[in-house]
Amino acid sequence: MRTTNDLSWYDKNITPITWAYKDFVKEKENTPPEHFFQDGERIFTSREVKFLEIFEYKNSKNKINISFPKTDQPVIQESGDQKTSENILPLHRETNNPHLETTIEGYSSSELMNLSDGELENLLKLKKEQYKIEQVNDDIIAMSFIDSQIKRLLGLIHHKSINNNQNPNIMETTKEFDQVQYLKDQLKYLGFGEDSTLHKDLEKGIESPKQQFEIKAVSDKALPGNTVDFSLKFNKSENGGVFFNSYQATLKNEKNESFSHNFYVSKENTFTAKEAVNLLEGRSVKIEFHNPKTDQVEPAFVKLDFKEPKTEKGNYNFQNFYKNYGIDTAEIVEKSNLVFDKPEYKENTIKSLEKGNVVKVKFELDDGVIEGKAVLNPQYKNLNLYDQDMNRINTNKPLQGLEDEREHDKANVREQSIKR
Repeated sequence: MRTTNDLSWYDKNITPITWAYKDFVKEKENTPPEHFFQDGERIFTSREVKFLEIFEYKNSKNKINISFPKTDQPVIQESGDQKTSENILPLHRETNNPHLETTIEGYSSSELMNLSDGELENLLKLKKEQYKIEQVNDDIIAMSFIDSQIKRLLGLIHHKSINNNQNPNIMETTKEFDQVQYLKDQLKYLGFGEDSTLHKDLEKGIESPKQQFEIKAVSDKALPGNTVDFSLKFNKSENGGVFFNSYQATLKNEKNESFSHNFYVSKENTFTAKEAVNLLEGRSVKIEFHNPKTDQVEPAFVKLDFKEPKTEKGNYNFQNFYKNYGIDTAEIVEKSNLVFDKPEYKENTIKSLEKGNVVKVKFELDDGVIEGKAVLNPQYKNLNLYDQDMNRINTNKPLQGLEDEREHDKANVREQSIKR
């Protein structure tokens, strides 16, 4: 992992004055460590990891404040001997979503500028191949993200071509890129851990002559009685690049029933290992995606549809509850009589519920306050509340089939089945 000494001028001076960074620091300073790190279960995005590095740097150095631009004009970012421009968009302030990143296969905008023409062409070829796969799968969400990446790459290739023609003597720069470390970090931030065996298996796969390889991992985040195994799938490109393409998650319960689903890996739209466990255990997860019909980034809750047959690819279809379905998690929490020791705990609880987690809560019951657990049920716009032993409050129903308690009234919501 990079150190604070590796922070760029942009990281040290511009990022700290963005709303996204300020909101992150506010959350960190006003949240107890056990809640901020979610008892060690929080999976930080690459952007959040950078924010933590900047926070540490700012606390150890006395830096001169730079006034924040009042307009959305491009801010020049220095990278080596080259300069690139990036707009600071309001979208970054409004979305703290792990599925939305500005990188392409792990490369930031400045890193993409430092890639050779051949490397950019290989990335473009890879993205076009991925788009064809998702086109066959009819996955409109993945297609829209990949299409935006293709357009970015085409624009960058065109931009570099113009610059090279105007500066024929320009020396092509290369980027020192630790591919093995990047993949290890990617596995860590997606929640697969830092186990030495996992790292050794990854290194063996990279060194092997095979164009494709798989490594295994196990989750410790499943509910008691459930086990979840992962098969992580990698692919090598012609120029030696190694890409984490997808992972197969398989859950087995006490009845020896097995449920498996293949989760696509993309920097813009990837479910973490914990979110995959939550989905396989029947809970809903909130995502944000680019809706090509409205050209807007919109929220949606998704869950796996275990009632319908699997697709030809062996995956479950998704049930989706879009923005117009009107799910307001904060309002649901407010109506559920939850009790919070501090106001900021409420926001943390909302975020955790939207990830599909089983969350420890306090709530009012029979003129008293008891400790228990809660699960968000977006389909019916409510919370399922449980005691400490995971028995459903009032119904004494164990935690299984959480969202199958009654048939969904299809007249109330338009659902689409998508493949991912």
